[in-house]
Amino acid sequence: MMIPMNDKNIERRNLQISGGSTYVISLPKKWIERLNLKNGDSMKIVNNPNHSITLFPDTIIQKTSSHPVIKIKKTDSLESIKRKVISLYVSGHDFIIVKSPRSKLETDVRSMIIKLIRTKFVGTEIIESDSVSITIKVLTVNPEMKLELAFNRMYKSTSNMFFELIHAIEKNDLEYAEEIIQMDDEIDRFSHYLTRNLVMSLDDRNILSQLGLEKTSQVIGYKRIITCVERIADHISLIAKIVVNPQNNLKNIPKKIIPEYEKTITLFDNIMNLVSERDYVNAESFAMQIEESLDNISEMIGLTKNNENSVISKNLLYENKRILDYLLDVCEVVMNETVNSVVSHNESEVIPK
Repeated sequence: MMIPMNDKNIERRNLQISGGSTYVISLPKKWIERLNLKNGDSMKIVNNPNHSITLFPDTIIQKTSSHPVIKIKKTDSLESIKRKVISLYVSGHDFIIVKSPRSKLETDVRSMIIKLIRTKFVGTEIIESDSVSITIKVLTVNPEMKLELAFNRMYKSTSNMFFELIHAIEKNDLEYAEEIIQMDDEIDRFSHYLTRNLVMSLDDRNILSQLGLEKTSQVIGYKRIITCVERIADHISLIAKIVVNPQNNLKNIPKKIIPEYEKTITLFDNIMNLVSERDYVNAESFAMQIEESLDNISEMIGLTKNNENSVISKNLLYENKRILDYLLDVCEVVMNETVNSVVSHNESEVIPK
C-alpha cells in the first residue's frame, strides 16, 4: 500500500557540503528509529529518472506483520471466497488464511482453493490444513524473471490459443476447442503473477529494478496492457465455447469470418512486439489498421442475413470486435508512453514563485 504524502511524512532539510565532491543531509531521528536503524548502518541511495532520490536500508528489515484471514460466512458464495483469495494474492501477501470460524470447512470450498492454487497462481502451496482452516503460502517472494520475459510468455501463449482457435473453427473440432478453453488458466496464472509483482514494485524499489523497470510510472502502462491480454484470452475462450456447443453448426458460417480472425492474429502479434519496442509511429499505424478492421466487421454484422446461423456468425464477429478493442487500448498505452519521441520540446524559463 502506498504511504499517503501528509505533513507527518514530509520534512524540509538543507544540504551541507562535506569535502570537495560530497553533500550530506540530516534525517529525522524518529524516521531512523522507526526503521530500527542505528549509527553506522549502510544505506542505498537511488538517483531516480523522475529527478528524485530514494533512500532505503541496505539490508532487509525484519518486521512483524499480521496475516490476512478470510473468515467465511454462511452467505459467502464460492465465487466470493475465490475473489478474496485472488485479491490477497495479487496485493502481495505472502500468507493467506481461509477459515470457517464456527463449523467445518466445506469440501467444495477446500476443493476450490486447491484448484485455484494449482491453476491460477505461481509458486504457491498449502502449508497447513485442518478441519476448519487452510493456510496458503507464496514461496516466490521476489520476481523470478524480468517483467518483459514473463509478459512475452503470456502473450505468446495467448497468440497460440488464437492460432489454434482458427483450426478448431475451420474443422469444427469440439475436442480441440475444449483444449483451448483449458489453456485460458495459464494466461490467468501469468496475469495474476505479473500483477502481484507490479503491485509490490510500487513499495519496493528493489523489486522494480528486478522487473527491469526504471520508473514506477511504467507500472500503470504495463498493468493496463496485461489486463488487455488477459481479456483477449477470455474472449478467445468464449469463442472456443461457441465451437464446443454441439448445437452450433459452424459449417455454414460466412467464409469472410476466418480471414478477419487471421488479420486480428497478425495485429495481435505485431502490437505485442510494440510493448518492448516502444515505437510511437508503428503504434499509431496499427491503431489505424484496427479502426479499419472494426469498420469492416461492423459492416459484416450489418450485412449478415437473419437465419439459423446468423446468431452464431454475429457472436463470432462481436467477439473479434472486443479483441480488437483491447488491442486498440494497448496501442494507446504505447503511444501515451512514447509521444515525447515524436514531438519537439521548447526550453522555457522557470518562473520563480
